Amino acid sequence: MRTFSELFQHPYVVFDGGVATELYERGFYINRPFEELNASHPRDVAGVHESYLDAGAMMVTTNSFSLTSPQLEKFDIKSRQAELIQASIEVAAAAVAAKGGTGKVGLSLGPMSVLIEPLGPTSRDEVQAEYEKITEAACASPQFDFYILETFSNLDELECAINGIRRVDSDRPILASITTMSSETLFIQNFAKRIGGRSDVQALGMNCSEGPHDLLQSLKVLKPLTEKPIVIQPNAGIPRSINGRYFYMTSPDYMAKYAKRFIEAGAYGIGGCCGTGPDHIRAIAQAVKMMEAKSPLKDQTLTTPVGEIEILEKIPLGRKSLDERPLSRIASKLKSKEKIITIELTSPRGTDLAKFYTAIERVSNAKIDFVNVPDGARASTRVSSLHLAAHVNSNPNSKIRVIPHLTTRDRNLIALQADLLGASVNGVHDLLLVTGDPPKLGNSRDATAVYDIDSIGLTYLVDRLNQGLTAQGDSLGSRTQFAIGVAANPTAINLELEMKRFKFKVESGADYAITQPIYEAETFLRWKDKTSAYTIPHVVGIWPFVSYKNAEFMAHEVPGVFVPEWALEKMSSVQDDPEASTQMGIEIAAKIIRDLWNECEGFAISAPLGRVEVALEVLKCLE
Repeated sequence: MRTFSELFQHPYVVFDGGVATELYERGFYINRPFEELNASHPRDVAGVHESYLDAGAMMVTTNSFSLTSPQLEKFDIKSRQAELIQASIEVAAAAVAAKGGTGKVGLSLGPMSVLIEPLGPTSRDEVQAEYEKITEAACASPQFDFYILETFSNLDELECAINGIRRVDSDRPILASITTMSSETLFIQNFAKRIGGRSDVQALGMNCSEGPHDLLQSLKVLKPLTEKPIVIQPNAGIPRSINGRYFYMTSPDYMAKYAKRFIEAGAYGIGGCCGTGPDHIRAIAQAVKMMEAKSPLKDQTLTTPVGEIEILEKIPLGRKSLDERPLSRIASKLKSKEKIITIELTSPRGTDLAKFYTAIERVSNAKIDFVNVPDGARASTRVSSLHLAAHVNSNPNSKIRVIPHLTTRDRNLIALQADLLGASVNGVHDLLLVTGDPPKLGNSRDATAVYDIDSIGLTYLVDRLNQGLTAQGDSLGSRTQFAIGVAANPTAINLELEMKRFKFKVESGADYAITQPIYEAETFLRWKDKTSAYTIPHVVGIWPFVSYKNAEFMAHEVPGVFVPEWALEKMSSVQDDPEASTQMGIEIAAKIIRDLWNECEGFAISAPLGRVEVALEVLKCLE
C-alpha cells in the first residue's frame, strides 16, 4: 500500500481548490448536480483542473463529490452513477496529461447526506455497500492515484466509507478528511484515534469549515495526536449573497499567509475548498515554495500506532445509570420501587392556562406526582409540551412534574438538541420520546414534516446529551439528567417490527416505556414475555371510554390501538345512558389496572376528551 510520501515525493504538497465553486464562477448556475458536467461539458471541467495545475497544484480533485446514490436520487439520475464517476476520473486524468502528466488525481467522495444508525434509518452495512459500489465503478477507470474522503462530519459514516473502499481496493492511499470547528475538540480527538489509528488510512485532513483562521486552531488540536500527514483545505471564508449570487471574500494574499502558518503548525498538504480559485492556489503554491526552501525532505509516514489520546474534557464520558440522575423524579420513583402514576392531559390551544392549571390542581390534590403532555397531539397546533413542562416544573411550589412528549416531526437535528438543552436548564428531566403523527392528520395540513430522525434516533440523541455529548460526539462540558421514556405498542399489527424497534430503543438508551392504551391484560403479558431479553420498566397506558362512540373511535381511528370486541360490546350495551357509559368505561379501565398491578411499574391514564375527573375516578376504583 503506497504512502503519500511515495506518491508525491515533496516535503509539502499543494492541493487544488473548489472545483464546483469554480464552475459556478465560470457561469454554470444549473439547478442540477455539477457532476453531470463531467459528461455534458467535459472540456469546461477539464479547464478548471488545468487552471489549478497551471497555478501550481500538484494534484487535481475529481468532480465527483456528490455522486452517492441518495444525492443522485434527488435528480432522478441514480442510474448514471457509474458513468459519471468514470467520466470524472477520465476528465481529470486528461487534464493532467495535457499539462505534462506529473500531477496526481484524487478521487473525491463526499458523505451520503443521510443520517445513519443509530440516529437515522440507513444502516452501516448500507453505507459500506454504497462506497464499495462506487469504488468498483471507479476502478473500471483506473487513471486515479488516491481517494479523498472529504467533508465528513460523522465518524461512523467515514469508517464505513473506508471499509467499503478497502473491500475493493487495498492499494491506493486514502486521505480521510473531516469538516469541523476548533471548538469541537473531542470530535477531533476521536477522529485522530478512530481514523488516524487505522493502518489502511494514509493521511488525515480537515476541510471546508469556516475559513483559514478556525482551521488553523483545529490543526493545532489534531497535530499532537497523530504522526500521519495532515492536509488542510479551508474555504475562502464564509460566502456572502450579493444580488442572488454567492461570493467568497477571502483574498489570495490572506490564504497565502495562512498557508505558511499551516505548515509551521505541522501541515503536510495545503489546498482549498469552497470558493478557492486558481488565484488562491497560486498564492498558496508560492508560499509553500518559500517554506519548502527552509525544510529538508522528511518522511511523514506513521510507522507506529498512535497511543491512547488524552481526553481534555473535564467530565468523565460514558452512560450513567438511572440511579445516577438525581434530578429525574421518574428515576427516584423507580429506585424506590414506587408505582409511577401519571395522568395524560393535552396542552391548551392558546395562551390561557387556567383550565390546564385547574386540572393540574385536581391531579395534585389526588396525590399523583405526574402529568404527561403530548407534543401537538394528532399533529394539532397547541402550546409546546416542552415549554409547558418548563413552565410548571420550574415553579418551586409545584408538587406535580410534567413529563412532556417530544416528537421528531417539527424540529431538525439542531433544534432538537437546542430545545432539549433548554428544557434541562428549565427543570425538565423526564421525557417521553415519540416520532409524532404526520401533519396531514392535524389542523395544519400544509405544514411540512421534518423527521431528520425518528424516535430511535431521538433516544440515542438524548442518551448522548446525558453523556455530555452532542449527537455528533462533541463534548458539551456538562450532562443532562433526562430519564428517557419511549413508546411501546404491544398491540401493533406488525408485532415483529414493533419488537425490533423497541429493542433498538433500549439499546439506544431508553430507561422506561409507556405503552399505547391496553384493554386486555393478556396482550401486555405476551409483550412482556416476548421482550424479556431486553426489558425495561413499563408504564401501561390506560384510556377510559366515556361513550360507545368514543370506544368506536379508539378502535377504528387511532393508529396502534386495539380494542377487543368484548369491550365494544360492553360499551354498546349502555350506549343510550351517558352516565352508565362513563361508568362502564371506568370499570373496564380499572379492571386492566387491577389485573396488571403486579406486572408493571405504573400506569399512564388518559383524561378522555379532557375530562380529568374520569381518570381520577379510575384510580378511586382501586381504593
